[in-house]
Amino acid sequence: MQSVRGDSTVERGMLVAQLLAGSWRSEPPPTSTSPEELADIATLLLKSGSGGLAWNKIRHSALRDSHAAREFQKAYRLHSLQAALHERSLKKVLPLLRDCGVEPLLVKGWATARLYPELGLRPYSDLDFCVLPEDYAKAQAALKSSERLECDVDLHSGFGKFYDRRTEDIFARSRLIRLGDLDVRVLSAEDDLRFLCVHLLRHGAARPLWLCDIAVMLETLDDNFDWDVCLGGSRRQADWVACAIALARELLGAEMDRTPFAKSTRKVPKWMLSAVLEEWAVPYYMPAQFSYYLRRPLTNFRALLKEMPKHWPNPIEATVTVRGPFNGLPRLPFQVGHVFSRAASLVANLPKSFRPVKS
Repeated sequence: MQSVRGDSTVERGMLVAQLLAGSWRSEPPPTSTSPEELADIATLLLKSGSGGLAWNKIRHSALRDSHAAREFQKAYRLHSLQAALHERSLKKVLPLLRDCGVEPLLVKGWATARLYPELGLRPYSDLDFCVLPEDYAKAQAALKSSERLECDVDLHSGFGKFYDRRTEDIFARSRLIRLGDLDVRVLSAEDDLRFLCVHLLRHGAARPLWLCDIAVMLETLDDNFDWDVCLGGSRRQADWVACAIALARELLGAEMDRTPFAKSTRKVPKWMLSAVLEEWAVPYYMPAQFSYYLRRPLTNFRALLKEMPKHWPNPIEATVTVRGPFNGLPRLPFQVGHVFSRAASLVANLPKSFRPVKS
């Protein structure tokens, strides 16, 4: 890893990265983390959903008897139980949608977690289904009429929220993966890796779990993976994908043998490494939407003032918002551009924000 030391926050983030390096493997590498360092970052790992991975990394080490290890083991067991419940929900939802003539495509969640060697290593909270726009109304009606499910279902028309490519092309490249006696439609490996990389950057790489997802996928690619498809289209987004992959190598030691970047000497900009490590050094937190406060501006005014500083954009997120390059240039112009972009969107949606709140 490039040297970015000198700041205690960054160094704490580095402890998280070092502990999670290789943690997704069936036989993870040994850790040099001390009991004191583990105790210092335990809450960070648990809050980010990385408790199961932390347990996998240390369960055969001298750290397994620590208090932090017991908390990681609890998280691992909880993730395993939740994964079993989610799979049961998946087996209910898919036939329900297919019976009404809709073929859903699952993104994130199980589609990513299945790549890990054990259920308890990668938690997820819901099922995200994308359907063709012309099928959205039918799918929505079918879900509303169904019995209560053990898992939340997020239904999306097309891939606008997740992806920049044509919906028809994505569906054409998709594949069926077996889950028991059921076939689950998921993204092609090429689209999936691109999505994971762009998703990571779009959200400022705030969770180490997302970078582990990329590392897992890089190490489980088959020989038929088509890099021309993965990196095709926008040259700028192809560069984003390359940057996210370099980040997985730099911070987590992901193996590059099956990639065209195996011999690449590309370095992640130091500002980017620092930004990621600073995010990982504090408990993961998702700021509330401004629209929530604007529905009752007088009641929520003080809360809104406290919330505003939390919305100053992470430089990685800002770069993606303005579709900029990940190079060595200062990020302040990108962050200012992000603020103006979000402000314009907020103003455009003010009428919706002021709709009466249902009690």
